[in-house]
Amino acid sequence: MAYQKGEEVEVSIPEQMNVASILIDEKASGDLSDRKIIHFVGDPPKSMPMDMTLGELRNLVNKTGNALKTLGLEVEDRVLMIIQDSPEFMAAFLGAIKMGAVPVPVNTMLGQQQYQYMLDNSRARALVVDGGIAPIIEEIRGELRFLKHVIVIGEAKEGQVSYHDMVNSASPQLEAVEMNKDDVAFWLYSSGTTGAPKGVVHLQHDMLYCADTYFKHTLKISEDDTIFSISKLFFAYGLGNSLYSPLRLGASIVLYPGTPEEDKLFEIIEKYRVTVFYAVPRVYARMVAMEGVENKYDLSSLRFCVSGGEALPPAIYEQWREKFGLELLDCIGSTEICHCFIANPPGRSKAGTSGVAVPGYELKTVDDDDNDTPVDDAGRLFVKGDSIAASYWNQHEKSKQTFVGEWINTGDLYIQDKDGYWAHAGRHDDMMRNRGLWVSPVEVENAVAAHPAVLEVAVAQGFTRDRLETIKAFVILRDGHKPSSQLKAELSGFLRGNGLSGYKIPSSFEFVDELPKTATGKVQRYVLRHLERERMEASQK
Repeated sequence: MAYQKGEEVEVSIPEQMNVASILIDEKASGDLSDRKIIHFVGDPPKSMPMDMTLGELRNLVNKTGNALKTLGLEVEDRVLMIIQDSPEFMAAFLGAIKMGAVPVPVNTMLGQQQYQYMLDNSRARALVVDGGIAPIIEEIRGELRFLKHVIVIGEAKEGQVSYHDMVNSASPQLEAVEMNKDDVAFWLYSSGTTGAPKGVVHLQHDMLYCADTYFKHTLKISEDDTIFSISKLFFAYGLGNSLYSPLRLGASIVLYPGTPEEDKLFEIIEKYRVTVFYAVPRVYARMVAMEGVENKYDLSSLRFCVSGGEALPPAIYEQWREKFGLELLDCIGSTEICHCFIANPPGRSKAGTSGVAVPGYELKTVDDDDNDTPVDDAGRLFVKGDSIAASYWNQHEKSKQTFVGEWINTGDLYIQDKDGYWAHAGRHDDMMRNRGLWVSPVEVENAVAAHPAVLEVAVAQGFTRDRLETIKAFVILRDGHKPSSQLKAELSGFLRGNGLSGYKIPSSFEFVDELPKTATGKVQRYVLRHLERERMEASQK
């Protein structure tokens, strides 16, 4: 049967602890206190590049925690964070945990409705937000049921608290609140099949488990490494790459809040002598397509590069290795499992696969009747490991469907080959990925259907010629409207104008006369998904 148990490793986790104190205090109290651990590459012209030592970060964490206490926050109060990658993000996240609160970092690219939902759903008492996003929240502040404090990184308006004024007047000494290893540490939000985000509740020990398994044993991250992740800190992938694993293992961190422009990424790798670079397949596809970069930039510091978020097409893997002489290590993780649980080890990577079981995790696949599937057959992937979230907040039924005893039902279809490597075969449900983010078809369909020209619509996972995942909309038009490229552009603009997040907007629209349906009239999205996969496969021949 298709089953694999990763190497058994020892993960030292005390029964009573505070994970923020373990991550920041233990090394800051030793020889690494004066080491420059954060290299902040500000987004010009707003700020200049800035370095920060581990001791300085610890002081900022402590000041932030003390400031939150001064506002009246208590143990397990939620603190929502809408912050770009920065030292302030790290300080707010760790400072909240250290004083016993629960940080909830969320995507900085969402819309007002989504922020309102998350603030009310999490019952956050405080919000730490970048100045550029604060006006979006201020417009709805009177409607928010639980929010008491809006802390602004930047210029604070009346009724708001200035983050920098708040921390500048706070003490740099903070004793961590002692927690149990199974107490709540932080939340992340994951998309749901109905479009409503799910609050994923992670515990104090989860980050340590990920750091001491995947990062320490698979990637062998150490004090000699300098990490650069283009995936942001508010994602589970970026949080592990750039926050808890380098702090746990002593590596230095490059933080870059800017957009992933290819030239800039190469410049940062060269300037800061980056040893491990993390990104998603789309970024690697654009980087490898640039002509002459292998001779223009010095990339000799890189040990390897890591790809996550969606399956890495074999062509990009091969092109990267041929052009730069570097391994591009694909992996798969999830918000619910905190980080990667299948990964390609350095020196043993295999194109077209997510890799093998990460140390400390077990994998198995089952069919629709929950029977074990054989090697080389696709099945629903279940994962076992101690970084799995406790539950979805206030979503009992979905928690029962996903968290099954010690195992988690990932919703992904996987195939284990005869060599023990695991390849992604799609989603068991209709959820789609775009730019490494989960997207609900229902949410997109509802948005498209609001256009006056649209009679019916179904969206499904599409693919580029490079085998990258996109979103495609199949549209039946109302009488009096004719298919045209102009109408396609109009639909895109309509969705953007109505506040649909950019990564949820379909990359392409196809006008059709009918949609595949069941006898009861339900749209069969999987038929469209299979059609798009067949078209993609045919285009490769």
